[in-house]
Amino acid sequence: MRQQPQPDTIWEMVRQGHNTAFRALFDTYWEELYHYAVRVLKDGSAAQDAIQGLFVHLWESHSELPAVTSVPAYLRTALRNRLLNVIRDEQLYQQHVGNFGAATASADDSLLDAIHLRETETALLQSIDRLPARMKTAFYMHRIQHLTVAEIAEQLGSSEQTIRNQINTALRRIRLQWHAVSILLCFILR
Repeated sequence: MRQQPQPDTIWEMVRQGHNTAFRALFDTYWEELYHYAVRVLKDGSAAQDAIQGLFVHLWESHSELPAVTSVPAYLRTALRNRLLNVIRDEQLYQQHVGNFGAATASADDSLLDAIHLRETETALLQSIDRLPARMKTAFYMHRIQHLTVAEIAEQLGSSEQTIRNQINTALRRIRLQWHAVSILLCFILR
């Protein structure tokens, strides 16, 4: 009956690049390390990835591994450091996802606001454009050019009361068109 080599002997053989010793190290400690990693990460797949990464690192840098007095303690410490890196990376990833989500949401909102503003302006201009010519001119001069009723009356050669009537009638018509549009939108969006 062949006796299993001691952990420190296996470790020394791994440091020298022996495949069978590396396999024995893996077989001896994998399950214990897996349970530890699952307790920390709460994710079996991430735990397997961390352990696989640890063993890949051990094999790739076997000639640079230190001499250790306790192989299980060294492996747990090395795995703990990897798990801390996994947790840190996950938190950083979640922070970036959150920041990206907030940035795109605000960009989406401002884009939607800009589109809505442009559509509203277009609809308003179309409502104004549907007014009779003299009414449209009086409304434009008053609301866009900010001229007084007296200035508009003088430029158009009309009485001030006529200009007031045209502006008020224009406002009523525009409001009616907007009211009809809002009722239609409410009906459509139900």
